[in-house]
Amino acid sequence: MKRLTFLLIIVFCFTGCQRIIEQHQFNKELSNYTSPYQGNWYGVYTGSDNGQLQITVYKAGNIEVRRIFNNVSETFYGLVYNNGIIMFTYSNSGFYLSGDLNAKSGTWKQGSLNGSWSVTKQ
Repeated sequence: MKRLTFLLIIVFCFTGCQRIIEQHQFNKELSNYTSPYQGNWYGVYTGSDNGQLQITVYKAGNIEVRRIFNNVSETFYGLVYNNGIIMFTYSNSGFYLSGDLNAKSGTWKQGSLNGSWSVTKQ
């Protein structure tokens, strides 16, 4: 019985150590990662409404979107994946931005309003 308990403790310790090592490796890879889309992107959105867009892509791929409309500015956040797809970009006002930075364009929606957007990297 003591041997079985000892073996179980060893297995749990090994599993725990392996998870710590994997997490350390993941953190190291993440700190070395630089998004290929890093930088400032400027453009417009058009359709049911229109305005300007400023998208800042940070090193890790997180993004800050600034929407300017009727002399009002709104800032919200999201992610850009390694393939250029923009995700999780919802503003407090309900403005939703989706698209692809490879194509430098996408769509937007806010309630019953919708349209498209395009940007260029500066």
